[in-house]
Amino acid sequence: MLHREANIHLRNKGSHNSSNIPWSVHVITSVPVSEERLQERGFNQAEVLAHGLAHRIKVPCVRLLERNRHTDKQSFKSRMDRLKDMDGVFGALQAVPDVLWSISRLAAEHTRSQVEISPIIGPFRILLIDDIYTTGSTINACAQVLRGYESFLEMPIEIYSLTWARS
Repeated sequence: MLHREANIHLRNKGSHNSSNIPWSVHVITSVPVSEERLQERGFNQAEVLAHGLAHRIKVPCVRLLERNRHTDKQSFKSRMDRLKDMDGVFGALQAVPDVLWSISRLAAEHTRSQVEISPIIGPFRILLIDDIYTTGSTINACAQVLRGYESFLEMPIEIYSLTWARS
Protein backbone atom coordinates (compact mmCIF):
# COMPACT_ATOMS: atom_id res chain seq x y z
CA MET A 1 0.00 0.00 0.00
CA LEU A 2 2.84 2.41 0.79
CA HIS A 3 4.43 1.70 -2.59
CA ARG A 4 1.17 2.35 -4.44
CA GLU A 5 0.44 5.53 -2.48
CA ALA A 6 3.96 6.81 -3.08
CA ASN A 7 3.60 6.18 -6.82
CA ILE A 8 0.28 8.01 -6.92
CA HIS A 9 1.72 10.86 -4.87
CA LEU A 10 4.69 11.30 -7.20
CA ARG A 11 2.58 11.01 -10.33
CA ASN A 12 0.21 13.68 -9.08
CA LYS A 13 3.07 15.98 -8.07
CA GLY A 14 4.79 15.61 -11.43
CA SER A 15 7.81 13.49 -10.58
CA HIS A 16 11.07 14.74 -12.01
CA ASN A 17 12.16 11.18 -12.69
CA SER A 18 12.77 11.19 -16.43
CA SER A 19 12.81 7.39 -16.74
CA ASN A 20 9.32 7.08 -15.19
CA ILE A 21 10.57 4.57 -12.64
CA PRO A 22 8.23 4.85 -9.63
CA TRP A 23 9.58 5.96 -6.28
CA SER A 24 10.55 3.05 -4.10
CA VAL A 25 12.80 2.09 -1.25
CA HIS A 26 15.78 -0.22 -1.55
CA VAL A 27 15.48 -1.82 1.87
CA ILE A 28 13.17 -1.89 4.87
CA THR A 29 14.41 -2.13 8.43
CA SER A 30 12.87 -1.71 11.86
CA VAL A 31 13.68 -0.05 15.15
CA PRO A 32 15.15 -2.70 17.45
CA VAL A 33 13.83 -3.24 20.97
CA SER A 34 15.94 -4.06 24.00
CA GLU A 35 16.28 -7.63 25.21
CA GLU A 36 14.22 -6.66 28.27
CA ARG A 37 11.36 -5.30 26.13
CA LEU A 38 11.55 -8.34 23.84
CA GLN A 39 11.15 -10.62 26.87
CA GLU A 40 8.23 -8.51 28.08
CA ARG A 41 6.35 -8.52 24.74
CA GLY A 42 7.56 -11.73 23.19
CA PHE A 43 8.14 -10.04 19.82
CA ASN A 44 9.21 -6.76 18.24
CA GLN A 45 6.10 -5.04 16.89
CA ALA A 46 8.07 -2.85 14.49
CA GLU A 47 9.91 -5.86 13.08
CA VAL A 48 6.63 -7.71 12.46
CA LEU A 49 5.24 -4.66 10.61
CA ALA A 50 8.45 -4.29 8.59
CA HIS A 51 8.46 -7.92 7.46
CA GLY A 52 4.80 -7.77 6.47
CA LEU A 53 5.25 -4.62 4.40
CA ALA A 54 8.47 -5.87 2.82
CA HIS A 55 6.76 -9.07 1.74
CA ARG A 56 3.82 -7.11 0.32
CA ILE A 57 5.90 -4.70 -1.77
CA LYS A 58 8.71 -7.19 -2.52
CA VAL A 59 11.57 -5.26 -0.96
CA PRO A 60 14.28 -6.81 1.22
CA CYS A 61 13.75 -6.49 4.96
CA VAL A 62 16.95 -6.71 6.96
CA ARG A 63 18.12 -5.91 10.46
CA LEU A 64 20.50 -3.00 10.21
CA LEU A 65 20.37 -1.64 13.75
CA GLU A 66 21.00 -2.88 17.25
CA ARG A 67 19.97 -1.39 20.55
CA ASN A 68 22.99 -0.79 22.76
CA ARG A 69 21.04 -0.31 25.97
CA HIS A 70 17.55 -0.51 27.40
CA THR A 71 15.57 2.70 27.85
CA ASP A 72 12.41 3.25 29.81
CA LYS A 73 9.25 3.80 27.79
CA GLN A 74 9.49 7.12 25.99
CA SER A 75 5.79 7.93 26.37
CA PHE A 76 6.28 8.87 30.03
CA LYS A 77 9.08 11.38 29.36
CA SER A 78 9.28 15.02 28.32
CA ARG A 79 10.55 15.85 24.85
CA MET A 80 13.93 16.96 26.23
CA ASP A 81 14.30 13.79 28.30
CA ARG A 82 13.49 11.68 25.23
CA LEU A 83 16.14 13.40 23.16
CA LYS A 84 18.76 12.94 25.89
CA ASP A 85 17.74 9.34 26.48
CA MET A 86 18.21 8.40 22.81
CA ASP A 87 21.84 9.53 22.70
CA GLY A 88 23.98 6.51 21.84
CA VAL A 89 21.13 4.01 22.20
CA PHE A 90 21.43 2.61 18.66
CA GLY A 91 24.30 1.25 16.67
CA ALA A 92 24.72 -0.53 13.37
CA LEU A 93 25.11 -4.28 13.16
CA GLN A 94 28.55 -5.39 12.04
CA ALA A 95 27.33 -6.69 8.68
CA VAL A 96 25.64 -3.40 7.66
CA PRO A 97 28.28 -2.24 5.14
CA ASP A 98 28.19 -5.56 3.27
CA VAL A 99 24.39 -5.72 3.39
CA LEU A 100 23.93 -2.19 2.05
CA TRP A 101 26.49 -2.76 -0.70
CA SER A 102 24.81 -6.03 -1.75
CA ILE A 103 21.38 -4.41 -1.86
CA SER A 104 22.68 -1.49 -3.91
CA ARG A 105 24.16 -3.95 -6.42
CA LEU A 106 20.91 -5.95 -6.60
CA ALA A 107 18.96 -2.75 -7.19
CA ALA A 108 21.33 -1.89 -10.02
CA GLU A 109 20.73 -5.29 -11.63
CA HIS A 110 16.98 -4.70 -11.63
CA THR A 111 17.15 -1.19 -13.07
CA ARG A 112 19.86 -1.58 -15.70
CA SER A 113 20.22 -3.81 -18.71
CA GLN A 114 23.97 -3.26 -19.03
CA VAL A 115 26.34 -6.20 -18.97
CA GLU A 116 28.53 -4.73 -16.24
CA ILE A 117 26.57 -4.01 -13.08
CA SER A 118 27.53 -1.02 -11.00
CA PRO A 119 25.88 0.11 -7.79
CA ILE A 120 22.84 2.37 -8.04
CA ILE A 121 23.36 6.05 -8.43
CA GLY A 122 22.00 7.55 -5.20
CA PRO A 123 20.15 8.22 -3.22
CA PHE A 124 19.93 4.92 -1.39
CA ARG A 125 16.49 4.81 0.24
CA ILE A 126 15.83 3.07 3.56
CA LEU A 127 12.37 2.74 5.06
CA LEU A 128 12.58 2.61 8.85
CA ILE A 129 9.57 1.09 10.62
CA ASP A 130 8.57 1.79 14.22
CA ASP A 131 5.39 1.15 16.14
CA ILE A 132 4.63 4.57 17.66
CA TYR A 133 5.77 8.08 16.73
CA THR A 134 5.68 10.65 19.49
CA THR A 135 8.47 13.21 19.07
CA GLY A 136 10.59 11.51 16.44
CA SER A 137 13.56 11.09 18.78
CA THR A 138 13.78 7.33 18.19
CA ILE A 139 13.53 7.68 14.40
CA ASN A 140 16.10 10.49 14.41
CA ALA A 141 18.55 8.49 16.52
CA CYS A 142 18.26 5.49 14.17
CA ALA A 143 18.54 7.68 11.07
CA GLN A 144 21.77 9.25 12.35
CA VAL A 145 23.34 5.80 12.63
CA LEU A 146 22.19 4.76 9.15
CA ARG A 147 23.31 8.00 7.49
CA GLY A 148 26.78 7.26 8.81
CA TYR A 149 27.16 4.84 5.88
CA GLU A 150 26.86 7.47 3.15
CA SER A 151 30.64 7.68 2.71
CA PHE A 152 30.92 3.90 2.53
CA LEU A 153 28.27 3.68 -0.20
CA GLU A 154 29.58 6.87 -1.83
CA MET A 155 26.02 8.15 -2.23
CA PRO A 156 23.46 9.94 -0.12
CA ILE A 157 21.17 7.86 2.05
CA GLU A 158 17.56 8.94 2.43
CA ILE A 159 15.71 7.65 5.47
CA TYR A 160 11.92 7.45 5.37
CA SER A 161 9.89 6.37 8.36
CA LEU A 162 6.56 4.67 8.72
CA THR A 163 4.86 4.10 12.04
CA TRP A 164 1.72 2.28 13.05
CA ALA A 165 0.45 5.06 15.32
CA ARG A 166 1.12 8.59 16.51
CA SER A 167 0.71 9.57 20.13
